[in-house]
Formats: sequence, structure tokens, C-alpha cells
Amino acid sequence: MRWYDLDPNVCMAISMIEMAEKDIQTDCAKFILKSIAECSNNYAIKNIVALNEKHYHPQNRWTDKNVFLTKAFDCLKEAPKDVQKTVSLSVLNLLNAVCV
Repeated sequence: MRWYDLDPNVCMAISMIEMAEKDIQTDCAKFILKSIAECSNNYAIKNIVALNEKHYHPQNRWTDKNVFLTKAFDCLKEAPKDVQKTVSLSVLNLLNAVCV
């Protein structure tokens, strides 16, 4: 089971991001990073700073081609479950507003 399958809201948010256009995916990733930074500054700031670092790793996941998505999902994965849910619900609201 994947980490985001544990909460249906998190799973739905990630699925909708995956189906979105590339620019909307990036906007969602930046929104996730900003939202997590507001809830738990220490971890999020370390990962946002790491955006400029170059790391080689196999690009096996759909998120690996977008550094913002990679970092946003890494932050979301490490966030407490209540933060994951709150941020995911906000992402779903954002995506619903964009798609209407």
C-alpha cells in the first residue's frame, strides 16, 4: 500500500494532480509546499531549499520529472496525517475551482 492510500482525501488529491496539465501540477506542488510550510516550517523549509540541489536518481515515478512535485510530495509524505488531510482538502478545493 502506498503512503497516500491511507487517507482517501490524500489519494484523491494526488490522483487529480496526476491527471492535471503540467502547469497546474506545478501550481499545486507550489501550493502544497506553501501550505506545509505554514503548518510545519522546519521540515518544509529544508526541502524547499533543497530544490536547488542536484541529485541523480532514477526517474521511475510520474512526479520525478517535476522537481516541485517531487519535493511537494516528499514534504506531504513526511507531514503529520492531519496536515496531509488538511492540505489535500485544500488542493481538492483549488483543483475544483480551476476546473470549473
